Amino acid sequence: MRRVFILTTLLISILICSSSNNIESKRVELREKNREYNRLDRKLSQIAEDIIKAKRELKGLAKKLIFLENKITKTQKSYENLNRKKLEVDRELERLSKEIERKQDEFIALIADKFSIALVLEELKQPTPRSVMLQEAYKIYAKENNRELKGIKEEIDRLKEREDFYIKRQAELKRQIDILQKDRDDYLVKKRREEKLLRELAYDKRVYKKKFDEIRATRRALQRELRRLRIVKDEGDEVKGGKKRRTRRARARYRGRKTISPLPNSKLIKRYGVYIDPVYKFKIFNKSITLKAPYKGAKVRSVLAGEVVFAEDSGKMLGKVVIIEHKNNIHTIYAKLSRLAPGIKVGKRVSKGAVIGKVRSRLIFEVTKNNRHINPLKLIRL
Repeated sequence: MRRVFILTTLLISILICSSSNNIESKRVELREKNREYNRLDRKLSQIAEDIIKAKRELKGLAKKLIFLENKITKTQKSYENLNRKKLEVDRELERLSKEIERKQDEFIALIADKFSIALVLEELKQPTPRSVMLQEAYKIYAKENNRELKGIKEEIDRLKEREDFYIKRQAELKRQIDILQKDRDDYLVKKRREEKLLRELAYDKRVYKKKFDEIRATRRALQRELRRLRIVKDEGDEVKGGKKRRTRRARARYRGRKTISPLPNSKLIKRYGVYIDPVYKFKIFNKSITLKAPYKGAKVRSVLAGEVVFAEDSGKMLGKVVIIEHKNNIHTIYAKLSRLAPGIKVGKRVSKGAVIGKVRSRLIFEVTKNNRHINPLKLIRL
């Protein structure tokens, strides 16, 4: 008999030890999962930021490239227009140079034909009445020829000044075009780099979509639990193409005095109402608010006196969830808790300000009245 008692005691001890070890193992596994979900949460935020940043950068680069292309085209047109004007000046200069040569040749021929004898007699100091008359005519022709040549040369000088201006302006425009083309090439390199980054983010984007769906599924699971507990009725959730997926939407109102914040000294980082997912552009009606804790392990308090009707680990991204029922058919929901306070369980009565748990970094807080969601900021002060 004594041997049976010893064996029974030993077996019970082994079972208790095994059960204890199993519980501890589950606790370790749960802690590890919580850490994993927190890492995923941070990674999702980072992926979303990276995708948005890359898309914004691409959009900016595309605008800059269009601007540069237009600027290059406009500058090249100015350059070509100057080139046409310079060619016109060059042709005019060539024409005027030929005109000078022609007039000089004509004048030399005229001297040889008409005035050579008079000039010789003038040199020999043997003028005749005819040579004197020719000499006077020669002076008139020479003066007129010099005047015409001077006018042509002045026109040549003006054209050369214009040609120099066109050359300098062309050189300046060429430098501008070179700078603009270099900028365009640099932006094209940046654009290709951003496009490559987006391709590399494609895998992370698929991960994001998968986790987004998991979060949404978890969220819907919580809504089903709220409906099962008759805390809420069916309400619209997701909005597509600007239209409500369901037509029924919360209409309950709270007109009472505001109460305390569930997370003192916290910061509001997501508001109640419709928001758009930054990557996939889903329009979602957010029935909660999200508060950022002032420090890790901040305490979460019940905003009103009431009775706990739900206190479980929802798993995945929402963490531990507590739902408290208050008078006037008001329910408050506290999600993403990292730890529940001792004694917090279904049926527990809590007073206003009672600690119900802790959070690592964020608290998701919801309020319903008469089975409809209301804006939590109507109930609490931050």
